[in-house]
Amino acid sequence: MNTNMTDTYETAAKTAANTANSAGQLMVKNIERMIELQMGSARVYTDALLNNAREALEVKDAQSARSYFEKQPEVVRGLVQRMTKDSGEIMELSRAYVDEAQALFSQSAADLGTVIQKDTKAADKAA
Repeated sequence: MNTNMTDTYETAAKTAANTANSAGQLMVKNIERMIELQMGSARVYTDALLNNAREALEVKDAQSARSYFEKQPEVVRGLVQRMTKDSGEIMELSRAYVDEAQALFSQSAADLGTVIQKDTKAADKAA
């Protein structure tokens, strides 16, 4: 019986360790995707800001000022559209992470339940 308990403990520990490893890999993969998305967004926003600043520095007279200011709603609209797209991607990434994590932990719970059931059946047979 003692050997059976040790085997059950070892199997449960391996199952838990595998789940922890999988959870860690899932988290790292998700963080990596999030960083890639944020870096891409930062680049787009920085480029837009710098391009707009360059255009502002080229204003030399009333006509160029008028042209610059008429273009600003288009610039803002483009940035708002990009922010909306980025927000949607972040939400989808978060949703996918939650779904994957829930599936992982559900499977882990099922695996541990199987280990415990086997131990219970083995103990019943030994008794």
